[in-house]
Amino acid sequence: MSAILNLIFSVVIAAAMHTSTTDATQVDPQQVAAECMNGIKTFQEETLDRYAGNTYVNFMVNLEGDDETVARMQQALLRNFDYKIEAVEERNDLAVAKITVTQCDFSSVLKKYKKKSYEYVTEHLYDENITDKDWLNEKCLDIYVSQIEKVAKAGKTHEETIYLPLTSDGYNGWNAILEDDSMKTIIGDLAIPEYSEEK
Repeated sequence: MSAILNLIFSVVIAAAMHTSTTDATQVDPQQVAAECMNGIKTFQEETLDRYAGNTYVNFMVNLEGDDETVARMQQALLRNFDYKIEAVEERNDLAVAKITVTQCDFSSVLKKYKKKSYEYVTEHLYDENITDKDWLNEKCLDIYVSQIEKVAKAGKTHEETIYLPLTSDGYNGWNAILEDDSMKTIIGDLAIPEYSEEK
């Protein structure tokens, strides 16, 4: 544990210079870590907006598509998500929370989505609206979300450990730093399809 903490502490300083952090007001870093994780679990946009620079948070919050379909995705991704803060270690103005994350494994979703979307397109090549890019994007999003929902409905979960760095804000508060790798673990290693990145 000591070696891991030393490594994280050495990386945190550089990360803090390049990562947007929260304006936390709590003195206790454990409370800030819990606020961050609970904000994800309950999909509190006010909390998630603090981590807008995170690739996966940005995907979940700002995905373009039918509101109902996007909401279905958000609900399915977090349906079986849970967390437990195991420990928080502090050293001067740095802290690290060790967190056990319980989540489904969504790593196979992208592969299944690609297969299903290809099958759909080839089966509907002569449909009138198949060349409508907006319509096709919406259909593909629906296929993608359906694959997420299937995994979530099965309810098979596993545990992973993440380490959430925190830095003192200098005013008796703490800021949580949510890195891409940690958020990817939180949402079950879900891969983002290329079409969803196009704006």
